[in-house]
Amino acid sequence: MHNISYKNLNIGFDDMIELKIIACFFLFIFLIIATFDGLYFHLYKYRLFLHANSKKEHFLHTLNSLLFPFTILFLFDDHFKGIFLWIGLFLFFVTLLVEFFDVFEEKFSRNNLGGLTSLEYALHFAMSGLRATYTSLIIVSKPLENWSLGSSFSSGGFFENKIEYFFIYPVFLIGIFVFMIHVYFIFYKEKKFNET
Repeated sequence: MHNISYKNLNIGFDDMIELKIIACFFLFIFLIIATFDGLYFHLYKYRLFLHANSKKEHFLHTLNSLLFPFTILFLFDDHFKGIFLWIGLFLFFVTLLVEFFDVFEEKFSRNNLGGLTSLEYALHFAMSGLRATYTSLIIVSKPLENWSLGSSFSSGGFFENKIEYFFIYPVFLIGIFVFMIHVYFIFYKEKKFNET
């Protein structure tokens, strides 16, 4: 039975679980779109790492690929409380700042590549909305006491269906792998320029 007291801001356990599951759903949709955008447009079609004009954009993507897995881990994994939650929230806002610079960089970066396509604009718009949605949901799903700086890492969690183990941890590990791919292409690009 759901017990929500808006007066006391007391959200029941079942409601927190439901919010987390919904947040994970929106995160999953985000990952599908981000994977297509990153692998197809950034690395395959435009090969941004091979063009001098897009060097800064690829660096911004690399920075984002580093921030993303840790943001997800600290915000979604219920083992992390207190300062870890605040770090996750801080990383989220840093990601927004990086995205802000990326938007302004894309005009110059894609100038010799025909600019952004309508599909890319649509994908970026969708990802922005999805990121805001899953982040808002996961934040409000956290009990207020979890945000206390006196809280710390705990060995227990709220996910009885092991979402951390079967979804969040794989997302974190894959995110680290994607970051390493981006770093590799930074050096790969420099090698190509040195050879020419």
